[in-house]
Amino acid sequence: MGKERCEEHCLCVEMEQLLEEQQRLVLEDFRFVCDKIGYDTIPFVLSNGKCAFEVFGRTRNGHFFTTQVFRIENIDSRHCCATLSLLMPVDMDGYPVEFCDEVFSLVRTDTCIIVDLSCFCSIKPLSPKLVNRELPIVEPKC
Repeated sequence: MGKERCEEHCLCVEMEQLLEEQQRLVLEDFRFVCDKIGYDTIPFVLSNGKCAFEVFGRTRNGHFFTTQVFRIENIDSRHCCATLSLLMPVDMDGYPVEFCDEVFSLVRTDTCIIVDLSCFCSIKPLSPKLVNRELPIVEPKC
């Protein structure tokens, strides 16, 4: 179950590259851009080939939600495992929704899981612009 097993699964290598790119979002200095881009997460969905990986999470106020979207926090290449944090999909009002519904934003959470990357065969990255996207302020009509 060592390095040989991980090399058999290209997803482990892809996740390493994803983590490197995510770290560059925060750490890189850009030559022509004075302001930081403002993104620190590349959200993604994992799949076993038949369906997307989905887990339950809990908000700080105790409400449960389901998600298929994650942020990579760390990777153990030797064992081909990764620590992922859950991203909660919410609608325009800030309420949790199923990922296939109308997702307006992906809210970062403190909830993490460890997964064996050899259980998955594909990764689908999503736009960093979705993470912690500010909810619109709706003015009441008079």
